[in-house]
Amino acid sequence: MTAVMLLGDIPSAGVIREIQADRLALPAEMTPAATLAVVDHLARGLQARGAVLVLYPSWRPGPGIRLVRFARAILRTDRIAGVGLGLPPVAFSLVADQLAYLARYVKPGMLASLAYRLAQEVFAGAWVKSVARLEHIQTGIGEHVSSYLPGTGFMVSATPQPGVHRITSAHPVAPIVHRPVEPIFLLATREGGDADWLQNKLAFAIGAQSVSFVGGQPLSTEFWGTKKYVEFVAFSGHQYALQNVLRDTLTHPCPWCQEPTAVRICPFCAMVQPTASIAQPQPSQPSQSPSAQPQSLLAKAPQPQPVQPQRVQPQPQQVQPQAQPVQPRAQFPQPSGQQQPAHPRAAEPQHPQPRMPNGAAAPAPEGARPDEAVRPAAASPADRAVSVRPPPRFNDVEFPPARTRQPQRTPD
Repeated sequence: MTAVMLLGDIPSAGVIREIQADRLALPAEMTPAATLAVVDHLARGLQARGAVLVLYPSWRPGPGIRLVRFARAILRTDRIAGVGLGLPPVAFSLVADQLAYLARYVKPGMLASLAYRLAQEVFAGAWVKSVARLEHIQTGIGEHVSSYLPGTGFMVSATPQPGVHRITSAHPVAPIVHRPVEPIFLLATREGGDADWLQNKLAFAIGAQSVSFVGGQPLSTEFWGTKKYVEFVAFSGHQYALQNVLRDTLTHPCPWCQEPTAVRICPFCAMVQPTASIAQPQPSQPSQSPSAQPQSLLAKAPQPQPVQPQRVQPQPQQVQPQAQPVQPRAQFPQPSGQQQPAHPRAAEPQHPQPRMPNGAAAPAPEGARPDEAVRPAAASPADRAVSVRPPPRFNDVEFPPARTRQPQRTPD
């Protein structure tokens, strides 16, 4: 949980009564004692909650920025974040209480990002008598000159889009660009301004259901630059207004402190986020259904025709004999000048037929087939045992066969 503290004399508007932001009214001159008192208050909030979100008006940045930097240096921590908002005092008080309410449900980094988002969800401005001393809203030379005309009033809008509009009988209210989600409630504080214009003109133009006047804000005179004004803020009173803002805020973890954030610079560690990691919210496209299509398109679409069922008569199944595939015999190329034998036996080598001493052919043994007569008889194991090896040769020199030495008989 994050402690939300507001630096400045901005009282609560009383819209959220369950929980409110902690407010510290700063003196006109920051003495060392007052500075240490603020640092001590921030230290107690840091010890109780673990993180502190400090809100200060960006149109008075000096005291707020210096106090946040001094507290971070003295306490030696980066869990104190400072966020400056350019809202008028009434709208600033409302957004601070909304952040204090959301602090129980979101992380510190996302809560600091919601501060900028909630500032864009309200419509804040004022009716002022003159814009001659208006410094925080950009004005033109024509508006400055018109401020000196008698019976002149101006409608000044501060957020979400700043602008100055001169009130006339034909155009009593400026065009409202941003309108909060209905139901719309209007909070206002007056200090010698035209309250009838607020109740009869502005409330009707924006569609407010109720107009409530709250206590005065001490810093409103400084913001608007005049003593006659009617400051207002219009916000949504829908029960899911804050939940929808929380859901539509896309965050990413900071690469340094890992806090979820949706802004360019992390409010805690001041790390500049890479551009590629910042996710931009894409508008949701409404889902298209057949009922949402134009009637002309539905009329041109082809309509499906009903299919009549047909009775199918079963046909006797005829079995076709399957032909056996013929496997071709492999043909091998033959050397030139030779013919392939017609029978496998013809490919066997022909052995010379044994001859008799007189040259006649040797007769075939009894019971033998005619083709066995031409084959030589296999050598018996006994013949292979007594076969004589040829004498060895060495460098074409033939050695005589070895002689068997006969034992010598000695005479008796």
